This record gives sequence, C-alpha cells and structure tokens, in this order.
Amino acid sequence: MEANLENGQMTNASTSKSHSQRQTTSRRRQNDSDVAGGVGITGGGVVILPQHVLNELYHNYSIKQRRSGLKWFVFAAALFNIWTIGIPWDQSAPTRVINCCMLVAYLALTALLHIGRRSGKPALRRFHQILLIIVPRALWLLSILHFTVYVILQPSFSPRDLLGWAILLNFLVYVTLPLQLIFLGLSIGCITYFICLSLPVGYSRWDSLLSNQLAANAVLIATAALIGLLYYFMGEAKQKRAFLEAKKSLEVKMVIEEQSAEQERLLLSVLPKHVAIKMREDLGSSSSEAFKKIYMSRHENVSILYADIVGFTAISSTYSAQDLVKMLNELFARFDRLAEKYQQLRIKILGDCYYCISGAPDERPDHAVMCVHMGLSMVKAIKYVQQKANSPVDMRVGIHTGAVLAGILGQRQWQFDVYSKDVELANKMESSGKAGRVHISDKTLAFLNGEFEVEAAFGEKREELLRIAGLKTYFITKVVKAFASPCAKKINETQSEIAHPNPNGSTTDIVSDEDDNDATLDDEGLLAQNSVSNGHQKVIAVTADEEEQVKLENFKQRLKDELVTRDGHENLTKDTNIFLRFKNPQLEQLYAVYREPYSSLPLLAALLVQCIDVLYSYIVLPRSTLHFINIAAPLVPIAMLVVISLAESFSGMLPKFFVDVSKRFNDITFVRELAAIIIALTIGFSNVIDMHILFNFILIGSFGNYWKNTLYTQNFIKYPFFFVTFVRTEHIVSESEFNVTASRDSDINLEVEGMVTAEHLLPASFVEQMREAVPPERVLYPSYLSNFGVLILIAIAVIAQLTHLTKILLLLSIAALHCYFNIFIMQDLYALEDDLEHQPIISTRYTASGLLLVAALALSTLARHMDHEDRVIFKWKTEVAEQKETANDMRQRNEALVYNVLPVHVAEHFMKNTKRSHDDLYSQSYAEVGVLFASMPNFSDFYSEETVNNQGLECLRFLNEVISDFDALLELPQFQDIIKIKTIGSTYMAASGINLQRTLRNDAPITERWSHLAILVEFAMELKHALQSINEQSFNHFVLKMGINHGPITAGVIGARKPHYDIWGNTVNVASRMESTGKAGAIQVTEETCNILQPFGYKFLQRGLVAVKGKGQLMTFYLQGKSQSSAEPVSSGAVELNGQDSSALESTSELETSDIKMPLLKMNAPEQSLEIDQDQSLKNDSAGQERVGEFQSLLE
Repeated sequence: MEANLENGQMTNASTSKSHSQRQTTSRRRQNDSDVAGGVGITGGGVVILPQHVLNELYHNYSIKQRRSGLKWFVFAAALFNIWTIGIPWDQSAPTRVINCCMLVAYLALTALLHIGRRSGKPALRRFHQILLIIVPRALWLLSILHFTVYVILQPSFSPRDLLGWAILLNFLVYVTLPLQLIFLGLSIGCITYFICLSLPVGYSRWDSLLSNQLAANAVLIATAALIGLLYYFMGEAKQKRAFLEAKKSLEVKMVIEEQSAEQERLLLSVLPKHVAIKMREDLGSSSSEAFKKIYMSRHENVSILYADIVGFTAISSTYSAQDLVKMLNELFARFDRLAEKYQQLRIKILGDCYYCISGAPDERPDHAVMCVHMGLSMVKAIKYVQQKANSPVDMRVGIHTGAVLAGILGQRQWQFDVYSKDVELANKMESSGKAGRVHISDKTLAFLNGEFEVEAAFGEKREELLRIAGLKTYFITKVVKAFASPCAKKINETQSEIAHPNPNGSTTDIVSDEDDNDATLDDEGLLAQNSVSNGHQKVIAVTADEEEQVKLENFKQRLKDELVTRDGHENLTKDTNIFLRFKNPQLEQLYAVYREPYSSLPLLAALLVQCIDVLYSYIVLPRSTLHFINIAAPLVPIAMLVVISLAESFSGMLPKFFVDVSKRFNDITFVRELAAIIIALTIGFSNVIDMHILFNFILIGSFGNYWKNTLYTQNFIKYPFFFVTFVRTEHIVSESEFNVTASRDSDINLEVEGMVTAEHLLPASFVEQMREAVPPERVLYPSYLSNFGVLILIAIAVIAQLTHLTKILLLLSIAALHCYFNIFIMQDLYALEDDLEHQPIISTRYTASGLLLVAALALSTLARHMDHEDRVIFKWKTEVAEQKETANDMRQRNEALVYNVLPVHVAEHFMKNTKRSHDDLYSQSYAEVGVLFASMPNFSDFYSEETVNNQGLECLRFLNEVISDFDALLELPQFQDIIKIKTIGSTYMAASGINLQRTLRNDAPITERWSHLAILVEFAMELKHALQSINEQSFNHFVLKMGINHGPITAGVIGARKPHYDIWGNTVNVASRMESTGKAGAIQVTEETCNILQPFGYKFLQRGLVAVKGKGQLMTFYLQGKSQSSAEPVSSGAVELNGQDSSALESTSELETSDIKMPLLKMNAPEQSLEIDQDQSLKNDSAGQERVGEFQSLLE
C-alpha cells in the first residue's frame, strides 16, 4: 500500500488537511509514533488498531470496491476485440478465428466471477474468493496476449495502427483492475507500457521516421498511464476517506451504543421497559391536551410485597451513616438479585423497607407464588445482616393481591410507583406480621394453587384496617412445590455428591437452613462457590487488558462486517433512476453542491494533455508557427481555470486571496461545471482545428512571398489537389529511396514512373519552392491526431465536476467530430497514409475512426461507473451522518430520561464508570445543605377509587398536574441549584447545596455560605403560589404543609443494580419532623435555621417547644415572609400561632380540613418501638402521603 492508514487519519500528503500541513515535522512524527502500531481504546472512544491490521482491513475493503470496475475493463476489451474481428477486412481466416477465440475467453473469464457468488456453501464461497484473485490477473494477461497476437499476425503493421488502443489500455489498467498498486499494480502497468510501446515498433515496416514515432508513442502512452495513476490516487483517497469515516462512524456508534446501553440499563432498572419506551417516544413532542401527560396504567391481579427489617433501629446507632448505607446497599443488592430470580419488579426502597410487585406490567398466572418465594428468600437473606452486625435483626414480610395503578408522576426525578387501596393493605400486612414469617392475605392464598402450606395468622385482629377490608391472614409454614430455576437445577447437579435430597420429595420445611432452593445468594454466585469448593470449575479472572483485547477484536470484526456490507454498487439502483439521479430530490440537490476534497485535481489531466500536444506534435508532425500557436494558445485559459479551481485544495501553499477566490468559484455549482465544460471543449476543439489548419492552410503561409510575387492566392486555393498530389508524390518517392535494395547506379523501375505529378501541372518555380518548404524527411501522419483524440477523451472522462451524462455527451460529440474530419475533411491526407500502408482494403481513416469510437464508448460507460462510484460514496457519507444522528438522538433521549431519574452528577458516575461492580456504593457527604419537605395533608381524603374517578386514575392525574407544576419551577434560572430528591405520594422533597462544583472560603459570611438556603425558602413560597393557582383553576382548596432544616447530610445510591438516589442524616430527619408536626399552610423551621435565615430579611413567628421523636423538645418557628415591601404576604389560611401549644395546633389543623371528603382509608398504625418510626408512617398513607424522611431514626 502506497501510504499507511493511521487510526483516524491518512498519512498520504495529498489527502491531509491544510492545517495539518502547517504543523511542524517533529510534532507530526510524534503523533505518528503515538498512533502507528498502537493497540487500545482511548478515553475519547478512538479505537487504535495495530497498523498491519488496519492496512489489511483497508486493502480488503479497497480491492472489494475496485472490483466493480472490472466489468468495464472487460467491456472495453470486448469492444476492441469486435474491432479486430470486423474492421481489418484483409486479415486471414486464422487470424479472425483467433480473435473470436479471444472474445470467447473474455466472456468465459467474466462468467467465472459469478460462480459461487451467492452460494451458501462454504466450498463454493472459498472457490469464489480464489476466482476473485485469479480472474483480474487472467483478464489482464489475456488483453496483453490478444494485443501481442494481433500485432504478430498482421502482414503489414505500423506503430500507429493500435496506438489508440494502447493509450486506452494503459489508462484502464490503473483505473479498472482491482490490484494493489505497489509491486503488482506497478509491475503490470510497466509491463503493459513496454509491450504496447516496443512490440508495435518491433514488428513494423521500416520507416524513415520510426524513431520519431517511437518517441511520440512513448509520450502519448505515458501520458495515459499518468492520467490513470492520477485517477487511481484520487480513487484511493476517496476510498481511504470512506474507510476512515466508516471506522470513525463505528467508533462513534460503539461509544454511543456503550453509553446508550449503560443509560438503558440505568433507565430500565428504575422504570419498566414499556414506560421507558413510551416516555422516550414522547420526549420533545408537544401535546395539545389540557392536562400534562401521565404515564399510569391499572393492573389487576397483582401481588404486592412489603418487607421491613425488624430491629434495625437498635443497630443503626452503632454504625456511621456511610457504613450503614453500605450495609443496606449490600443487603438490597441481594434483594435485587432475588427480584430478578423471582421475576419481581422492585418499586422503591424506603429507609429499611423494600417493596416490590409481581404480575405487572407483564401479567403472569404465578405472581402470588413468585412473591411468596421472594419473601421466603428475603427472610433467609437477612442472615447476612445478622452475621455482619452481630445483632438479632429479622425480616417481616407482608403480601397482598389486588389491583394497582402503576406509573410515574411529575416531570423530573421520575420514580416508578404503585398506588391503590390494595397497596396500603399490603403495607398493613407487613406491619401486622411477625418477624421471620411471611404474612399473606386470603386474596393471595387464592392464587397459590396449593404450592404452600399455611396457618392462620389472625392479622385482622392486630390491624383495624385489615378487619374493615374483611381480610383473613395467614403465615406460610411449608413449601409443597419447590421453586427450581434453570440455575438451581445446575446447582443441584454440581452438588449431587454431597447434597442428599429429601426422600419424600414433597414437602420442605421453610425454616430449614439446608434448603438450596431458597438460597440467600443468587444462583450464579452459589453455583460458582460450589464449583470452586468441589474442584469442578476454575475461576478465571479477566484482566483489564484481556477485556480491552476482546473489545478490539469485537471492533475489528464489526468494522470488517461494516465494510463487507458496503456493496453499494449493487443496491444503489433502488435509490436512483436510469440516469443515476437520486430519487430523493433533496439528496440529489445535496449531491449537486457536494464536492470531495481535491475534486479539482483531475483537471490537471486536461492541462497535461494540452501540454503533451505541443511535445508530441513537435516530434512527429510538421513544425509550423501557426500550428504551435493553435495548440499553445488554449494553454492560457486552461491553466487559469485549472489554477482557480485547484487553489482551494492547496490553501497552505497559496495566498489567502487566491484560496478565497477559488472557494467562492467552486461554491457555485453552475460556474464549477461551466469551467469544466469549457476546458473539455477547448482541448477537444483545439485538436479538431489543428486537423483542419495543419493539412489545409499551414503551407499557404510558407509560400506567402511566392504568392505575392508570382501567383495569386486564389489561384492556388483553386487547386489544393495539386498541392496534395505533390506532397504524396514526394513522400512516396522519399519512402522508395529508403527501400531501394539495388545499387544507386542501377536503373530501377519505380512505381512512380508514369504517374502524373504536380510537376506536370504547376510552374517549375512553384515546384522548386515547395520542394524546399516540405523536406522529404518530414512525413505527415494524420492518424496521430485521431490517436491523440483518445487521450483527449480520457482527460474529459476523469473530470469530477461533471455528471456522467454531460461527460458522455462531450465524449460522443468530440469523437463524432473527429470521425467526421477523418472521413470527410482529411480523406486525401489519409489516402497518402494509406499509400504508405500499401493500400489496405479499409482506409486508415475508417480504422482510426473505429478505434476512436471504441474508446468513446468504453470511456462513456466508465464515466457512468465513476459517477456511480461517487454517488455510492456520497450515499455512504449521508448514511453515516444519519446513523450518527440517529444514535446521538437515541443517546440524548436516553440521557434526558436518565437525568430525570438520577441527578446529573450521579448519572454520570454510573454511566462513565462502566467497569465498576454492580454492587459498588456511591455516596457523598455534604456539610451545608438545606432540605425541604412539602406535603398536601388533605390529598389522602381527596383520593378515592370510585368509578367516577376512573378507579382513582383521575385523582392521580390531578396530583400529576400539581407535581408537574412544582417541577416546572425547577427550570427557572433562580432555582437551578435546587435538586428534587423524590416524591412520596403527595409529599415533595427537595434539597439545596448539593453541588460538587460549589467551593467557599472557610471564612465566608453566613449570607454567602447559606445563600442557597434562602433560595430554597423562595422555592417553598413559589410552591404555595403554584398550588394556589391550581386551586383557583380546579375549584379546590388544597394547602401545603412544609418543613425546612439545614445541616450536613449523606447522599448516595442504594441498590446499584437498580439505583435509588436519596439523602440521609439528622438534617433530613428533622426536616421531615418539621413538616409532619407543622401546620397546613405554614413553613416550620428550627431555631438554628431561623437564625441563619433572619440575615436574609425573613420574619418568623415563634411557635414554641415541639416534641420531636429522637430529639426531645425543639424550639420551632413559622416563617412569616420577608421584611421588604416586595416580600410575599403570609397566606391568609395561616393561623396566628403565638402562644398556642401543640394540641391547639393539631385541633386547628383538623378544623381546617373538616370540610374535605372523609378519608376512605384511615391509617393510624401504632408506633413500633423497634422499627424506624418515620418509615412506618411512610407506609401508612393511601397515596403515600406520609412516606417521607425515611431513615429519620436510622441515622440519629
């Protein structure tokens, strides 16, 4: 390969960007040494493959793409073969038979390429791959053999006879054969050049100007080869760019896929798949509905499991907050694995409470059975905490079956949750159960199908709500039909030598510690442990290098597959019409204005051809001032147009002014195409005009003085035949002088004796002047102009600015014009050349015109192929851009969803750290944070599951409007540092000061350190205004009860498989108590918080001492507003609290809500001394109203 491909760039200077050309040599070498031969995946997602691997992939890709041009080589060779069969009529029969055999051989080799092409058999596919290597070489060898045989078999041959085909063949070798240029390509090109140059000369009749013809042929054939090499390098540059774009595209896709996969995993760990898909589809779409979109659906026959750790409060005081979070994270990670095993959907983690459902969103008949197995396994899993904490903690599990409304509320920090009366009944099943037992209702028992033995639990006697609902409760005692997953079966097989199954095989005691089916660890982990212990399996540690090597191999295979599938030369037909125009008008318009880098470079071929016209004609054609003026004059406009077009591609070498002019010139499609047409017509018509001038008028200028003195010009013009006859006579005589074999003194009858010459018809003085002007050694060969026309056609065919239709029109027009001049204008001069050829049956003018038409037809089809190839590459570029855009859009949508589930810094931690363990803990401590709880105490009375409310859906729709309006406030610039933590039913929780980029001086004043707390207060007041606006529109009178506190907190994620972000600490607990003990319509704060907010201009009203569980008596205050005139007034619903005690406050609150609907479910569970009392209150509300401040007592 002529230039190594670097990972992400090309070392070929012709395709490097201008800014890279301005870099220093040392910098470039440093970059090359860093990239070439490297192995790995950079942090930016760039895959660095070994250099030999990259070159091998590109070589295979390039050869595959170049194979499409092979058929046009065969087409051109077949046209030439037909010419050799039909045009030279004087050839012998054996020669004609050989030419026919050659044509059959061309067709047979072409047919071989289709053997096994689409076969599914490996043997045929391998044979086809071998043919793809052999057939191109065989076709080239056949073309050289055909050329050689034709030359040898001709009885009379001259160097001019096959010059047109030799020119075309040397061009086609580089353009159409799928061969690597280095070694093989150059070797074949050089062999072709020397054979086409030397063989015709070696078998030619002796000619006085044979050396001149050899030199002219060498120049013309070499020019064709140079143009072929130019197009080869241009094609290689385009293919390299396409290859590197495919590589970069795949890198981007893999990075985006990896990010999207991690985002998808995070998203689906929090939201069910059907909800996530629907939300992704709706993301960014506008809705004309009056209400905001709510993602809520009702599911019947769902089993709900609540599990709570009994006695955890006792051990919480012995651990730090971070250690406690870590312990819970490990425990809940085990629960999450069990949930995957038993097909459960985890809903939420509330402090030390874990609840999940089965049977939604996907219905399953064994939902209750799976729930019970899950509960039994959780009871056994708690042994981990017993051992870790050395404390008699236990698990209490309650299960109930019924209907749920499942979905999400609000527009930010989404959390999938379930709402219904049956959810609260499941909550009561847990609270009324016993430690170490699974407590189920009779509704759940009805779905167990006898797979468990139960005993009466009489939970309805311990919980009033269960009695009101008419439920009977039971404890699970035995498993009748054990749960066996595929992994469990495999575990049993590995333990067959040491594990003895129960002889009865029908019942298993649930309290037995040897029940493998209810293992605490997940099946895979237990299988690995058993395998290691028994010596049946070795643990293979996959190092980071091995993982990276796997990624590289995966990338290599995907890149190979990506390039193999790029067979655009076949499937472009569905996107284009018969004229190769894209069916999509927008795509066609984009293609018209699009241009490849260095696309103007092929215009150099036209300039080169015009320069070669001067050189070759000087060698082999008569030298004349008028002739050289004719061929040199077009060089000026051609050079100007070429320089203007090319300046843009060499911006680093030319002044900025020229580059800007070139860019503006090329940006106009019409001007760019017009310039190319002008160049093509100039070189074409220059040769045609030269044909006319050279042989009809040029010698008139040589005899100007004679015409002025002795003859009238018009008299000479009347007799052009005499001039031609004179020239022909002189040439024949001249040639005869060189062919004489007798001695100079012998009297030889020449063929010219008796011939009527110009000497008999023109004055003697005129004849003498003509003898002096036309020396005998200067012979005229008009066929050279026709052969030079082939070179002109080649230069036109490679112009990239023109469509194939324009090029075909130019090619055929110029070829037809040359043929017209050959046949009708220059017939006498061709007759002269025929005399030198011993009068062939078909005149040279016809054979030369035939070769010219062969070249025009071959190059016309090749021009269409070139346009087709350019359109394929352009279509690939658009597809790559579309794929990137699609993948990026998917990433952005997933990112938006993930950032609505987790805070940005937390989501980035999980998405970037892809090599982390699923059970890793994320936690962060903050010293100065504000926490807000805001609840709607009368929403639980508003909620009902009557038919008029669509089984509660309309109530939740209203709650979604409220929460969504609250979330919308967070979009305001002044509240950008406030983070929504979660919603628990109708309770809204937010925090301020959780900002990793926030840095303050140690001696910063209070107003600077706690400015975010003042913003949190403003946010709380805006919540009141937003709810008031909703009340006015819906004719409701909901009120907010809020509590604010400040201090240090611990933020983190529990359950890394299903991440749940939350904050914990004494600050959170007190903030929750400020809300729960506060008054509807008021904001309650502690004395410390009051002291911090007063410098900000806030006014407070002292309430007095309030009993707070775990904290004793705390002095609290109600926020009244700001002292400034612009401050918001206190809500009219607020009651003056000065001097009132706690009991008076509660009675006032009850009076305010007395006109609201009576609650359907009265939930006032007694406090449990060994449980987290806030978490218990969180589980006692029909809409989750009081599920706030989990971990209150946990971290006190």
